[in-house]
Amino acid sequence: MTTDALLEPLYRWLRSAARWLLASSTMDGWLDLYERLHMAEGLLLVAMLALGLAIGAALVVACYATELGRQARFLSRRERLSNARLTCGSRLPGTVGMVDAVNAEIDAADAERVGALRAADEFSRGLTALSHDVRTPLTGARGYLQLALGEADPARRDAQLAAADARLAAMSGLLDELFSYARATDPDTPLDLGPVALRPMLEQVLLGHYPEFEKRGWEPALTCGDVMVDADAEALARIVENLVANALRHGCGPLSVSARAEEAPGGEGGGVAVDFSNPVPDPSAIDADRLFERFYQADASRATAGSGLGLSVAAKLAEAQGMGLSARLDGDVLTITLAMAGGRIPPSPL
Repeated sequence: MTTDALLEPLYRWLRSAARWLLASSTMDGWLDLYERLHMAEGLLLVAMLALGLAIGAALVVACYATELGRQARFLSRRERLSNARLTCGSRLPGTVGMVDAVNAEIDAADAERVGALRAADEFSRGLTALSHDVRTPLTGARGYLQLALGEADPARRDAQLAAADARLAAMSGLLDELFSYARATDPDTPLDLGPVALRPMLEQVLLGHYPEFEKRGWEPALTCGDVMVDADAEALARIVENLVANALRHGCGPLSVSARAEEAPGGEGGGVAVDFSNPVPDPSAIDADRLFERFYQADASRATAGSGLGLSVAAKLAEAQGMGLSARLDGDVLTITLAMAGGRIPPSPL
């Protein structure tokens, strides 16, 4: 018997067995079991993935809670005057940026505190100098009044009373400047902004100081066309008054006032700038960048009269109206520039 004759019956039997298995319910059971095993494996995989995510989220929350708690404890225990800064103990997303932001706020608060301390110290020194300036004319006035009370000669008594009155007038001027500064720095001070004719206002202020100019032999020069500016008339007049008084008090030559067209403060629209220029005796003693500081003249020398508040008042009033006030030295000539919005030429009357 050949090999083919033996294999052929075996092949037929195996094929019949395979057909029977495929057609039987037992095979269906095995296939169903296989599918269930695959489904269970998938569900197990999903469950393991969800568990892993939950554990990871719990770890992240724990890390954030630990780091934030450490930072909170540091901030609560940190001394206000300490130089210590917040550190980042981890590289969790957002923590580095938060630490940098907190440190920036700490640095800003420290800088503000130092600035406030310096301002308070400056104010205290300024008030000390100002009180000296007030006490000096007051003491002189009392002295002259005491002399006048015991003076029998009417002419000498009148002279002493006039001297006392001059001392009291000087003290009144200092107190007036202090009051003006308080009003200028008060944000609730009302300002009525509107069109103001610049030239008549400048002329009025200069004419008010004519006796002082004549006494010095100065002839002020005014160069200004017919221009309207946006300002509070009273506040603008006070600014110009203080600038002219400063030129008379500290200058050594005639005052020149000239208006010119210029871009308005802030770069919005047209404007006009008014320069107040006159020579000064000692340019090296002037710090142009500090001229508008409060009590700038209240130094140890007290070489000139005044409280040092005039230019500061002018600067505050200018700021309140959206104007700009600056100073520069060109050789021995001090120029203070007032920049204003407006610069309109008024219409001609019909």
